[in-house]
Amino acid sequence: MEEYLDKLVKSGLTENEAKVYCCLLQKQLFTATEISRCASVNRSRIYSVLDSLQKKGLCIEKLGKVRKFEAVNPEVAFDKLIQQQNAKINMLKDLSKTLSPVYNSQMQNSSPLDFIEVYGTAPSIIKKHHSLELAAQDCVLSFCKAPYAMNRDEVKIHDSQWQSMQKGVTFKSIYEVEPENKEFFAYRMQKYVEGGEYIKVAYHLPIKLHIFDNNTVMFSMINNLSDSKNQLTYMVVEHKDLAEALVTTFYTYWENAITVAEFRERENIKERNLHK
Repeated sequence: MEEYLDKLVKSGLTENEAKVYCCLLQKQLFTATEISRCASVNRSRIYSVLDSLQKKGLCIEKLGKVRKFEAVNPEVAFDKLIQQQNAKINMLKDLSKTLSPVYNSQMQNSSPLDFIEVYGTAPSIIKKHHSLELAAQDCVLSFCKAPYAMNRDEVKIHDSQWQSMQKGVTFKSIYEVEPENKEFFAYRMQKYVEGGEYIKVAYHLPIKLHIFDNNTVMFSMINNLSDSKNQLTYMVVEHKDLAEALVTTFYTYWENAITVAEFRERENIKERNLHK
């Protein structure tokens, strides 16, 4: 079943949902305790994962003296998911038109929409990013490219990410190549890999983007109204449908990106040059 986990995650499931669904496929009925052991998902979180799978039409609960769960036939369950994904892809194609009315309505209303926040200074951007990392429960997906609000001379995973990873949160990031110092870039990427982050490399990314638990999106825009060069403005949107649509975008780029080892080979960066 391991070979199907990545495909299920790319379809929009969280890693825990994918593991639980693969487990459910292996026999007709499971108790929550059996699922927790089979899928290696913490017992305290198993019911929330099962509830999410039921809402997505991937499993059903059998009532009785002991609560038991079974998978829905993939031919039936995935037809519903395909329809949902097609709807999200169509929304993604027209994303700017989708967001503009939301933004305009915020400007017209007497009070702002609660699910949109804007940050325009490095300290506020870093503080919000760290708080979202610490609050994450399952996964964080990122497009990373210059200019950075954080200090990128650091060659270790920062504290809030490390704390989140210790709770079992998965971090997957695609980094845009920094052409001015490819050897140091490769060195830094290798250190992140050694720290437990899943890393790929791309020669171009369209935007700086972070997706937290398929629920909250944080992305950057260059502030062309500012006199300061590369002044960043970050928007944070707590909107599950938007987040799930952008997960599809992330994994499209992930498929086409290369590993750190492949980048080193392509750029002829030797192992000895990574020891600074």
